[in-house]
Amino acid sequence: MIKTVDIDKMTKEELDQLYAEAEKITFEDTRPLNAAERRQLARAARKGRPRIGAGARRINITVEQSLLGKADSYAKKHGLTRAALVAEGLKRILAA
Repeated sequence: MIKTVDIDKMTKEELDQLYAEAEKITFEDTRPLNAAERRQLARAARKGRPRIGAGARRINITVEQSLLGKADSYAKKHGLTRAALVAEGLKRILAA
């Protein structure tokens, strides 16, 4: 099992020790990845956001300025993005 550490929470001394240990690793100390490690590496190497549902598609819409201002205020007050607010509104209308 690989030990994971949060380097943002480490002291300078701990970081120095970690880097010193890492510099001691040689090619002879390594081994090929097993199947599980290759899958994990492939997941980590994927670019972009994770797919939700069938994936997302960018659209361009025109909205009256005062309505957009009210929508942005509502979204900010409720911790939503503009896109999440629009998506939630569409879901509710289509479910009715």
